[in-house]
Amino acid sequence: MNISLSSALRLAAAASVAATIAGCGPNDGLAELDSGKAAYAAQDLKKAVKLFEKSLEFAPDRIDTLVYLARANVDLGEIQAAQQAIAAAEAVASAGDTDVKMLSAQIAWHLKDYAKAAKLFGEVAEAKGASNALKAQALTGLGVVYQTEGERDLARIAYFRALLLDRTNAAAWYHLGMLYRDFGYIDSAIELLNAYVRLDVVASPRVQKVQRNVIPALQDASRRAAADREGASRRNSAACAAAISKAEEAKKKGAWKTAAAKFKEALDLDPLSATAAEGLAEAIEKTDSSADGKRRAYECYRKACELSPGKHKIFLQAGDRAYKLGRYGEAVEIYSRAVAANSKSIDALDGLIRSLQRTGVGKNQKIAAAYQKYREMIVPIKRK
Repeated sequence: MNISLSSALRLAAAASVAATIAGCGPNDGLAELDSGKAAYAAQDLKKAVKLFEKSLEFAPDRIDTLVYLARANVDLGEIQAAQQAIAAAEAVASAGDTDVKMLSAQIAWHLKDYAKAAKLFGEVAEAKGASNALKAQALTGLGVVYQTEGERDLARIAYFRALLLDRTNAAAWYHLGMLYRDFGYIDSAIELLNAYVRLDVVASPRVQKVQRNVIPALQDASRRAAADREGASRRNSAACAAAISKAEEAKKKGAWKTAAAKFKEALDLDPLSATAAEGLAEAIEKTDSSADGKRRAYECYRKACELSPGKHKIFLQAGDRAYKLGRYGEAVEIYSRAVAANSKSIDALDGLIRSLQRTGVGKNQKIAAAYQKYREMIVPIKRK
C-alpha cells in the first residue's frame, strides 16, 4: 500500500494525538531516568546503567542522565564508558556546570590524567556561587590528586582548606588522617581517623576497615614506639616526679642552676619524661648563653617533642630554637608537626613558612606560598 508523504505525516500526527488522549504520549525517557535513579540508589548498578542508556535513546542530550550514567559506570569500574558519558555531558553543558566538572575531574583521576583532574577540581573549588560543601569536595579531590603525585604538603593544604569550608566533610578527615599516617605523625593520624569514623555514619567498608584495622594498627605502632625508646626499661617515675617538684621550687626562687641540676636528675631517672626534658631546656637557656648551651637547650626541646607529640607549645619552642641555630630543614619538620597538632595555629604556620623560605630549596618556595595562602584564609594580612 502506497501512502503519500503528506498522508503519512497526517496519520502520524493523528496517532500522536490519539496516544496522548489515551494517556501514553511520546516517551521522553523520564520514566527510565527515574527508574535508573532508584536502581542507582539501591546500588543495582548494572540495572541502573541499562535504564540510563535507555533514557538516552529518547533524550540523548539530557545532562543529568549523562552524569548519572557516568557516575554509575565509575562505580562499576567501567572508566572508559564513564569517560564517554561525561564527554557527551561536557559537549552540551554550560562552561560553569560544576557537577559535570566534578565528575569529569574524578574520571580524569581514574585515568591518571592528573593535570586535568587538578585543573577541574581547582576550578570547582574557586567557582563563584558554588556551595561551601561542593568546594570542600573539590578541594578534597584536589588533595587526593596531590597525594597521588607525592605532593604531600600541597595535599595537606588542600585538606586544610576543605575543612575550613566544611568541617563535616568526612572524606577530608579520612584522607588527611591517612596522609599523616604516611608522614609518620601517628598520634595526629589516630585523632583524625577517629573524627572520620564519627562523621561517616554509614557503616561503609572503608569505615569498618578504619575502625577494625587502621586505627588499632596505629595504636599498636604508637605503643611499640614508646616501648622501644632508649631508657624505657629503666624508668623510675616516682623518683622523677620528686626531682621535678624540687626543680620547680628552685625555679620559683630564681635558682636556675639548682633547677637545671634537678631537671637533669629527673630526666636521668625517667628518660621518657617530657616535663623533665622541657624543664631542663628552659633551665639551660637561663644558665648558659653560649653556643654550646643553645645547642644543648635545643636538643632538650627536641627530646620533649619526641616524648610529647601532641603538645603544640613544645614544638613551637623547638622550632624557634632550630630556626635561630640555622637548622632550617629541622625547623621545617618541627613546625610541620606543630601544624599537625593545631592546623589553625598562626605561630606554627608562620614558623613553617619562614623556615621553608630559608632552606634554599626551590620547591620549598612553592610550598611556602601555598601555606601562606592557607594562612591568610585563617587571618587575612592587612597590606598597605
